[in-house]
Amino acid sequence: YAYPVLLLVSFLAAFTTRSILASNSNANITKPTTTGPGGKPLPATDPTRNFVKKTVRDDVTRSQKLVFNWLSVFAAATFVGNSVIAIVHAVSHNQEWWAGKHVVIYTVGAFFVYCLFLISLLDSKPSPTAAHLATWSFAAVLETALVGLSIALYTHTHKQPALHSSKESMSFGMTSWEAGEIAIGILRIILLLALIVFYIIFAVLPGRARAGDSGNIGETTSLLDSADHEIGSANTHANSSYGSTHPVSGEHSCSDGALPARSRPTGAPSRNWWEYLWGYRVFFPYLWPSKNRRLQVLVVVCFLIVLAQRVVNLMVPNQVGKIVNELADKKGGKPWKAIIIFIFYRFVQGNNGLLGAIRSTLWIPVTQYSYRELSVAAFEHVHSLSLDFHLGKKTGEVLSALGKGNSINTFLEHVTFQIVPMLVDLAVAIGYFLIEFNAYYALAISIITFWYIYLTIRMAQRHAEIRREMVNADREEDAVKNDSMVSYETVKYFNAEAYEFNRYRDAVNKYQKAEYQVLFSLNLMNVSQN
Repeated sequence: YAYPVLLLVSFLAAFTTRSILASNSNANITKPTTTGPGGKPLPATDPTRNFVKKTVRDDVTRSQKLVFNWLSVFAAATFVGNSVIAIVHAVSHNQEWWAGKHVVIYTVGAFFVYCLFLISLLDSKPSPTAAHLATWSFAAVLETALVGLSIALYTHTHKQPALHSSKESMSFGMTSWEAGEIAIGILRIILLLALIVFYIIFAVLPGRARAGDSGNIGETTSLLDSADHEIGSANTHANSSYGSTHPVSGEHSCSDGALPARSRPTGAPSRNWWEYLWGYRVFFPYLWPSKNRRLQVLVVVCFLIVLAQRVVNLMVPNQVGKIVNELADKKGGKPWKAIIIFIFYRFVQGNNGLLGAIRSTLWIPVTQYSYRELSVAAFEHVHSLSLDFHLGKKTGEVLSALGKGNSINTFLEHVTFQIVPMLVDLAVAIGYFLIEFNAYYALAISIITFWYIYLTIRMAQRHAEIRREMVNADREEDAVKNDSMVSYETVKYFNAEAYEFNRYRDAVNKYQKAEYQVLFSLNLMNVSQN
């Protein structure tokens, strides 16, 4: 059991560590420089923040990447070879022989983990990375230990496993089936070592060479070029403050390099999960009622209720089993007590049950506090912007943005009370099946859980991109509508009703097209999850 678990934990730990170390949290995320109500920080915003996804390139060439992909495929296929040997051995020669639960869990679980390695190579950039190198190295050590222990066991007198312990026989040497198993294990070690060696040759050594070349740049770069670059960077940085005014070169003219007063992002920022968490830290002072003890107590009580809901979710299927056992009792069991307990569990279970209703009711003041703090902070932030911003803004779009202050509340509540509890339930289910039933059930649930989470994340990424397009279209529609209403006299004066009608109709059509894509993506994700 331990091999696939250790391998999976090392893989997740390596990739988590690599994501944190490779993140640009401290470098690229602008630190708050202004404060809102109560001295809370306001997010600093760049008027030119038009997020464009960076093209992330692999550290290896395309042909070199294919080498890693095929080696990973062959490494995963070796476990298919182990399965074939076990099945053929059980079917063709000795009907009473079976590899045993431990071998089955090892083979299936390890195959799943190696497929995860392959998916990470195909589905992420850059890849392979140092996280892959660490995982391959750890896997090579474990495989070497397993092969060594297997050779030591098979070359001495040992038992041959069977379906029934009474039919187990003794073996006084290594059989041909065991020799095939050892050969596949050695092949797997060779493939892992090949992955390690190729990564060092293709990625580590060229990376050190590039680092050495960049370290000697001072010897080949002129002093004036460096100075000009620093001056240009300083000027660019100086002109990047949000809502600031820009100097003019003449009495009535603006400089050609003046930045726009307003810019709406058209794409999602290219950030990993750690950078998102690091960026969202600015909202925590608005979400946690630091000066209100009553609300803090309510938050703690709500989390305790969430824990109680997890216990109830575990007890409901267990109680169903007790009812079935009572009904199946040939001696005439009395299931009424078990049924009453089950009804009580169902009454308090779920978000629509008693516990969920109590939690939602207690959470209302916390939500109102967060909405109030965020809305006031956004309103104050808009008022603190320069005249340059307000002269060039779209009033309708600004009003639409100010009206969406509850979105962050909805998002965090969804994560806190739905996504995180769901992940906890899945982990508890795996442990419960492992302890109460059989490792086969736990393995099946683990694999299904992983693919469920992976598919959800991948489809949610696509859903987030098209939803941003819908939100931008919605804000554009509000901008056209509100600006036209505010400028009613101007529209009438220039006889521009038909123009405004067509402009608003186009904005509505654009929003509906984006809305269709969002709803279609959401329905597709729901079907895939089911």
